[in-house]
Amino acid sequence: MAGINADTLSFFQIKITYEQAQHLPGAIIIDYFSKAEMIFGLGGDRVISRVEFDDPKSLEENDELSGSFQIENILQKGENFAYVIAKTPGPIQSIIAQQDGCWVVPPTILSREGGFFMTVQGTSKGLKHARDRLMSLIPDELEMRISKTIDADWIFTPTLPEKRHVVMMTAVEMGYYDPTRKCTQKDLAEFLGLKQNTVGEHLRHAESVIINSWAKHSSQ
Repeated sequence: MAGINADTLSFFQIKITYEQAQHLPGAIIIDYFSKAEMIFGLGGDRVISRVEFDDPKSLEENDELSGSFQIENILQKGENFAYVIAKTPGPIQSIIAQQDGCWVVPPTILSREGGFFMTVQGTSKGLKHARDRLMSLIPDELEMRISKTIDADWIFTPTLPEKRHVVMMTAVEMGYYDPTRKCTQKDLAEFLGLKQNTVGEHLRHAESVIINSWAKHSSQ
């Protein structure tokens, strides 16, 4: 996103009811999770998400979910929820991930109560191209509008100290959060000129800030 002026960015949002969402690719996620909410994008189709479930076995590897929601790592687990790193290779998410000039941002939520709600940010050109490609997947009666504002009760963007932000983004760019990690904390430390335990501490604190920021705002 280097070189993009924030003032030139727009958004579009897709709202689909639970009944309509059942007919879309990836709707099987709702069979396993009552709610899946994006918290932070890691690049491409990989995200940190909070999922809610009735059966903890929903977190286990599942062939039925391999084409829509692949859990790679469980960051934190509660009685009926978990924070996970997941890959979302479904067709809608893949179209956005493959399109230059746009990316998925919060609030993006799939739930049994609210259906599917996705927010996409980007340049007007990038959003238009993505929207045109999505038209073949989204029913005609559903409207996708590009605007300068986001329709949401809240938007949060966790703020990290500069050094921590650099470490986190370097980890994402070098593939530390990829399904098969392309680098280690030692590699990151050597690249950044830091001690390995310092890199590990920065990553743990960054993950904590992202999760706690979401929890604080969602409870308001």
